This record gives sequence, structure tokens and C-alpha cells, in this order.
Amino acid sequence: MTMNKIDHIEAEVRETMEVLDRLPEVEPHYLFRARLLERIDHEAEQPFHRVRPSSGGLKLALMVFLLIINIGSALLLMFSNGSEPAFSKTDMFESLTSEYSSPALSYYLDNDSIEDTGEQ
Repeated sequence: MTMNKIDHIEAEVRETMEVLDRLPEVEPHYLFRARLLERIDHEAEQPFHRVRPSSGGLKLALMVFLLIINIGSALLLMFSNGSEPAFSKTDMFESLTSEYSSPALSYYLDNDSIEDTGEQ
């Protein structure tokens, strides 16, 4: 940069700072602090997560839609009359079981299999 550009930038900065210094001071409403504190107290009493009524309906609709898709695909595979099905019924059930089993339920599933074999 040349000295002329640097001088020009410094002059612009000085002019901007002078404009900011000449701005009038903003005076808030005399009840501003009281209203602000009241609003903070009111919002603190409310639960953090507000439930919107429309979100529950959307979640339920998506869950029903996925359930219908899964049941439809299972029925389609079970009742297909093709000569060589892509998946057998046992493959499909094993796949669904592995995909929809929760790690939280693995304790109960493991204990059921132990009880079925007679071991304890």
C-alpha cells in the first residue's frame, strides 16, 4: 500500500469515529429494567422446551407411514409367487430383528435365549 492509501484509510476511520462520538445518547424508558426483569422471571418459570401441538401429529403421521411401509414390504416378500425369491422368510425376519432390536433390550433378549435352552 502506498502512503496515500494509508492516509486516506486513517482519515476515514477518524471521520467515522467522530460521527459516532456526535451521536446522541439513547435514554431507555424508565420502566425498561423492571419490564425486562419481569419477563426474565416469567420465562424462567416456563419449561425450557415448549411442545407445539402440530409437532406431535407430524411425528405420529410419520411413524404410521413407516409402519405401513414396513408391513407392506413384509407382506410383499411373504406372498410373492416368484420361482426364486430374493429373500427367504427367515432372512427377512432376521434382517428386521437385527435392524429393529435395541441395544437397551439386548439384556432381556439374551436372558430369554438362556431360559429357552434351560441354562441359568
